[in-house]
Parts: sequence; C-alpha cells; structure tokens
Amino acid sequence: MKQLTLALCLLMATVFSLHAQEDVTTDTGKKVIIYLEDKSEIAGELVSENETTIVIRSTSLGLVTFQKAEVKRILYLDERGRIPNPNPTRYFIGQSAYTHERGEGYYQNIYGLFNLVSYGLTDRLSVIGGVELTSLFNGSPILFANAKYGAPVAPNLNLAASVSYITVAGSLADFNAGTVNGLLTYGSKEHNITVGTGYAFANGEIDSSGIITLGGITRLTNRLAFVTENYILTSGEDAIISGGLRYIAKKLTIDVMYFEGGLPAIDIVIKL
Repeated sequence: MKQLTLALCLLMATVFSLHAQEDVTTDTGKKVIIYLEDKSEIAGELVSENETTIVIRSTSLGLVTFQKAEVKRILYLDERGRIPNPNPTRYFIGQSAYTHERGEGYYQNIYGLFNLVSYGLTDRLSVIGGVELTSLFNGSPILFANAKYGAPVAPNLNLAASVSYITVAGSLADFNAGTVNGLLTYGSKEHNITVGTGYAFANGEIDSSGIITLGGITRLTNRLAFVTENYILTSGEDAIISGGLRYIAKKLTIDVMYFEGGLPAIDIVIKL
C-alpha cells in the first residue's frame, strides 16, 4: 500500500510536469481589465504601459489612456482571455514556492471556523496569521503563524523556505509546534507542481522523521482547476493523498478537496 501511494504521488507529479508551461503571451496585446480608483472597470487590449501611463484599446471606447495614479489595479488575462489564478501561493493547506507581490494578500476561511490572513511584506517575503473561532470563544484560541521567503531561480522555477508555528493561548499556552520546510515549484501559476521537504517540531523537540510534500494545480477551464496536495513520511510509515477542484473568480477561489481516509474539506479564499 505504501509503495502504491508513493507511485501514485509520483505519477501525479509527472502528469503535472507535462502540463506545466510558461505564459507565452507578451505584455503588449494582452487582454486586461483596468480597475480605477473611482470603482469603475474597463476591459480591453493592452497597447502600451510605462511607469506613469497605461494605454488600452477598448471595444466600446476605442484607444484610452490612463494615468497610473488613477488606476487601482490591473488584471492581466492569459492568452485565452481567462482570469488568472488569484491564489497561486498555496493549494489547500500546503504551499507553493510562489510568494505574494508587495502589498498583496488574501483572507482564507476553512470549514467556516479557521481564519487566515496572508500578506506580502515584500515581493519575496510573505507572512500568515490565523485563529480558530471555536477555541477563541472558549478562551484558549489556537493561533497560527507562517513566514515564507521565496524567489525565482530559473525560468518557471521558484524556490522558497517556509516556517510555520502553532500554539494555544490561555491555560494551554505551554503547547507549541510547527514545521520548517523547503519548497521547489516548477511551472506557471496556472499549471505547476511543488516538491517540498522538511521537519516538524513540538515543545522544543524536532521530530527526526521528515516529511515529503507533493502538490500541484492545473487549469482545466476558465473557472475550474484540479488541485492536489500529498504528504509522505520519510520513514515510510504513512502517507496522505488528496485531490479536488478549485473554482476561480476575479478575486475569489473556492476549493473542494477530498483527503484519503478523511472527510471532504472546503475553503474560500478572498483576495485582498
């Protein structure tokens, strides 16, 4: 069973590597959606862009020039005119080696109970803070924190280091645990695989048995992507595999996952 699980994970990694591809569209000619400070939106084809202005060709308005000062956000669509994955830094719980851009972030809610906020301090350093609601009401909230530093090392290849920490405040504050991980992601933000390895620690002691993670995403349609994340103990004692779908909107994703031997899991992520 262990060998079968490992083979399945490696097979999925191979499939994702075949789908992994670099965005081939150059900036000029891309379809974009311009979000202005006055809350209006204008879609069109990118003609030119520099530090102060952006020019697009709109079907209804023709050639339009905007000052960057009046533009709140620019959404660059892919070569098929699809909304880009607004949540490329993570799968369900597991992370990719991608980081937020500076000032970018998201709010994630899992099962309606666990709340996480992620934010890009720089283009390479992202942080996450979270709390579980039920324990919060009981006076001993479960608190979660994460820091991830990542950078591109080659075309379609990103490397990151991630440190996670979890503790219980209040009467059980003597409990603390976490993980230290290295992550390598190959592919674009729409089609990629991530291989990770690391160690867990609890109450100051490091577990000598490491864990290997395999995660991936591949875009299926304009609104749907297939997502998987898998965990294998290096001791060979156990493994967890999963698969599910991600619904993609402009500033929102919804994941519906099934983990082997467990219940279906669902979350919602809103881009800030």
